[in-house]
Amino acid sequence: MTHRTTRCVVLDSYANGTALSESHFSLESKTLAPLAESQVLLQTLVLSPDPYMRGRMTGMDNFFLPQFELRAPLVGFGVARILESRNPAFTPGQLVHGSIEWAEMSNWGANLYVASLGSLELLDPQIKPHRRALDVLGITGLTAYFGALEVARPRRGETLLISGAAGSIGSIVGQIAKIRGARVIGLAGSDRKCAVLKEQLGFDAALNYRSASLEQQLRELMPTGPDIYFDNVGGPLTQMVMWQMQRPARVIECGQISTYDQDGGGWNLDIRPIHGQGLSWEGFTPVQFQEFFPAALAQLGYWLRSGKVIALETVINGFENAPRSLAGLFRGDNLGKMLLNVAD
Repeated sequence: MTHRTTRCVVLDSYANGTALSESHFSLESKTLAPLAESQVLLQTLVLSPDPYMRGRMTGMDNFFLPQFELRAPLVGFGVARILESRNPAFTPGQLVHGSIEWAEMSNWGANLYVASLGSLELLDPQIKPHRRALDVLGITGLTAYFGALEVARPRRGETLLISGAAGSIGSIVGQIAKIRGARVIGLAGSDRKCAVLKEQLGFDAALNYRSASLEQQLRELMPTGPDIYFDNVGGPLTQMVMWQMQRPARVIECGQISTYDQDGGGWNLDIRPIHGQGLSWEGFTPVQFQEFFPAALAQLGYWLRSGKVIALETVINGFENAPRSLAGLFRGDNLGKMLLNVAD
């Protein structure tokens, strides 16, 4: 029997009320057991650091997903190659994607808490490069697709303001809204990110949210506020935007990444502008639209091939940089989707 040793990323301590940093993680060696019946051996190719993972690192049980177990390998979306298989559904050499361990190699299948790992699916050979299955053609793209078309529903003539617009979801939402004919304004954390939104993605305008004159700049661009505010960040920025909005404007809540380091892992919202300005507020997750994933992926694939949607990405190379990719996501180190390239 062959015993293989691999490296994995583990969470050493929960981060509640403090900034997530590289020090919360470590790389450990792990010996893999021989494959059991119906299991496969995976070689990880690409991993996806995602904002939702932060909520699983607080140690609090009120998040909509269970907490990561300390000192155990993290689990998240990734692309892998099958090295060995004792599962008739998979053969060595195939590329797959799904929820996998943050390890260079891992056993996947029966008796391995499959409920938390979720399904493993063959990668469509038309998806190239294969990391697209983790952004535009993965859960990120699906979140943006349903957030834009089923929840925000921008129409021609409306103005859509997006926070975190240069991030993985915001950058796709803006492009879909442009396809729908809306006027799109993005908020991002640097002048460089703002330039990319305008010059590469075709946003009508982009503002650096760190600017001391942001409030005035927003009023000049939108004297009566945006018709739709697609929010990925929460916190003081969102409170300020909402005071500028007027009925029947609507707020679409996709995430609150600026507040995940706060005690309790979430944002306490001041609802006075919602009440006083007569705003509507709606939150969502892509899981609520799971039945429609295949059609959405087909549409996103068409937009990607035709150049109507461009994938922005920040790729960090090397498994040893896994902690940096996770912590960096919450520092805003990424332009577009943060990805960790593990192997070719």
